[in-house]
Amino acid sequence: MQMALSELLVDHSPDALVATDTKGRVCLWNRAAQRDFGYRADEAEGQLLADLIVPRELHDDEAALRRAALDGVASRHEVMRHRKDGVPLYVNCSASAVRDAQGRVTHLACHLSDVTRHRARRDAEFVHARFQAVLDRAPDAIVIVNGTGRIVLFNAQACAMFGHEAAAVLGEPIEMLLPERLQRSHLGQRVGYLGAPRMRAMGEGRELHGRRANGDEFPVEISLSPVETEAGRLVMSAIRDISERKRFERALQEKNVELERASRAKDRFLATMSHELRTPLNAIIGFTGLMLMKLPGPLTADQEKQLGLVQSSGKHLLSLINDLLDLAKIESGRVELVLEPVACDAVLDEVVQTLRPTADTKGLWLRIEADAAPPPVVRADRRALQQILINLAGNALKFTTQGGVTIALREAEGRVTIAVHDTGIGISAQDRARLFGAFTQVGEPRARRAEGTGLGLHLSVKLAELMGGHIAVESEPGRGSVFTLNLARA
Repeated sequence: MQMALSELLVDHSPDALVATDTKGRVCLWNRAAQRDFGYRADEAEGQLLADLIVPRELHDDEAALRRAALDGVASRHEVMRHRKDGVPLYVNCSASAVRDAQGRVTHLACHLSDVTRHRARRDAEFVHARFQAVLDRAPDAIVIVNGTGRIVLFNAQACAMFGHEAAAVLGEPIEMLLPERLQRSHLGQRVGYLGAPRMRAMGEGRELHGRRANGDEFPVEISLSPVETEAGRLVMSAIRDISERKRFERALQEKNVELERASRAKDRFLATMSHELRTPLNAIIGFTGLMLMKLPGPLTADQEKQLGLVQSSGKHLLSLINDLLDLAKIESGRVELVLEPVACDAVLDEVVQTLRPTADTKGLWLRIEADAAPPPVVRADRRALQQILINLAGNALKFTTQGGVTIALREAEGRVTIAVHDTGIGISAQDRARLFGAFTQVGEPRARRAEGTGLGLHLSVKLAELMGGHIAVESEPGRGSVFTLNLARA
């Protein structure tokens, strides 16, 4: 009867009562122990108490307490222990030896009383006295937790952000400030962080959401800082409400989607319309050429002049349409280049033959200078390389009235440079800064004598970049210009 009564008292004790053998293996585990630490009696019995509830870094301290109890030294300590799920808690722990009739120690009886809330209140008093006045003036919401993740400081900005009075949250787990769906995952991360705390800057790590007192959720950024004090290790969190930034990011993302749709529509329009426009233009240019060849019959001087204007305007419009189509392909990422070894001398000869009539008409020289033997071979797309050189040399001829244009071919250190020198009007420093922009024409509008789309140089730069090269310019007003294409040797 007396044994049954003692077992009943043990099992109904409000505090955790645990008995171990002299090696520290659990022999008795009451209901309160199951409640506080999460293990059922059948899970705990036979296991080392240290493995069940003692943090790894405190195993030596637990062994010292057990040795003192075996030596008959009675003591009571406030120590940190953890539950089955890893959640830390503070307990008042006392241990005493149980002896048999011969005075030999057979067991250790441990009394464990959960004082987590009491410790949190004590830590809160310490932190309030030390930090509250300073942290209440901080621009961010500041929340400090102790070693068990209980809130011990909640500054004025935190009260305003979360809608809680400080007194309502002190001593509560930090998870109360998170939506329920995030609490379990955050608990595991919090336990891991408290085991190995480090400085974590604002915005580092995963995104979190806070929960206000009225249940509203909002996105937050936090920084974490471990703080060593006489009361033990604390962790300070600075918290920022980033709702406004998220709204702005969503609006920007939506606008980007709209712009992307508009860009795709523009590309489709350009591709379709360029094809539709080029077909009749080619017909106009072709028939005009036949008439200028006087195959249908003789022409008067006025007719020949007017047909020449039609042909010239048609070619200019076709050039503009081709440039627009190339630009649309490049900017949409759909341009297809075939990079292969290309002989520079052959391409330069074709460029000179194409532009020779223009140079002869203006009374200008157009020549090639090459000091490399054999002629260098570059890794490039042949059509794109030819287009770039025609643009550069064509512009040089366009803006040169006396002298001429020289295309210099050089090779050094695995790179090949093709420099287009002219004796033309030159370019000011202000105009050079915007020379390669799309639809850009430099110089005074009234002083421009040459027509153009303002796309040639922009397209040339883009094509050069796609081939792993670049274009540079050197120029001074009245002293001509040098445009240099730099490419890798094949």
